[in-house]
Amino acid sequence: MKKELRIKKSDEIERVMKKGFSKANRTFIVYKYQNGNNNNYRIAISASKKLGNAVTRNLIKRQMRAALKQNDDILENGYDYFIIARPNMLEIDFIQINKQLKHVFKLFSQPTQQRKKSSNQK
Repeated sequence: MKKELRIKKSDEIERVMKKGFSKANRTFIVYKYQNGNNNNYRIAISASKKLGNAVTRNLIKRQMRAALKQNDDILENGYDYFIIARPNMLEIDFIQINKQLKHVFKLFSQPTQQRKKSSNQK
């Protein structure tokens, strides 16, 4: 992945998490934040220590980058993305990673639904 497409600074990642909005599925949590300063999209990827040792985490991040490279048409220019891998990632193959990644980005295009309050809640 090219350097201009990466987010490396922790304060920029925090901004994406705090000011952006998120969608999630079993495999990924994705935060999306509009960045008016950049014509390209930018990405930060995270795999926590809960997923395994350094070799396993690096494998997960390489697979995520490869899937994003194959599906770069789903990423919108002018946005920053922070993608977090969930433990389910260890159990699926690369084809399923692609499907799950497409699914979570498809959720961004769907309108958000607000939960209805039940009659006993006020």
